[in-house]
Amino acid sequence: MNNIRILICDDHAMLRAGIIAYLEKKSGLYVIGEASNGNELIEKYETLKPDLVITDIAMPGLSGTEAVKKLKLKYPAIKVLFISILLGEFDIYYTIKVGGLGLLGKDILTGELFFAINKIYSGKYYFGPNYNDKKIQEIIEKYDNQPSEYDFNSRMQLTDVEDKILEYINDNYSSIEIAEKMEMPKRTIDSQRINIMKKYGLKNTLALIKFAIHYTEFKKNKQ
Repeated sequence: MNNIRILICDDHAMLRAGIIAYLEKKSGLYVIGEASNGNELIEKYETLKPDLVITDIAMPGLSGTEAVKKLKLKYPAIKVLFISILLGEFDIYYTIKVGGLGLLGKDILTGELFFAINKIYSGKYYFGPNYNDKKIQEIIEKYDNQPSEYDFNSRMQLTDVEDKILEYINDNYSSIEIAEKMEMPKRTIDSQRINIMKKYGLKNTLALIKFAIHYTEFKKNKQ
């Protein structure tokens, strides 16, 4: 096996320490740096140029997904394994869309992590034993081909606050994190989320996340 230089990013020091301790037992794997948020991830990546990144998705400050999207623009060959508590099909699709090659749960200190690292290092996807290449492609096609029911040009316009909240939701921030970043009470953020859902007939949180992704893509294409 090739020597693989790894950068770890998570806002929980104990989780980082656990991953590092696990990887240090594996021949050919070298943790060359660690970061606690997306800004540090970008800084450390540009300084250390690791072969592979293992990062949390949602963190205070700049999220893992937001950091990876920024890095992907400059380093298109970046190889990233995301870790999260959300592991559904849409989460896999979103991981791929922001530039990740894999997604595992927070309880990753098993042989599966070792296997995932080697798959991703070779440039292949890994989302667990239930997702082979065919299944992953089906997920991508399912959500790529899902028609967008949102007409942002003709329907009720979003306020500047709602616009900013959607931007943060797209980057996987929680209401608490959004409240901190926008310097508003959490109850205000929750109220604004409800307003958005009412405006566009969104029935649940998953629908709101999908809406945020569509809206972000719409804005990007208009620029």
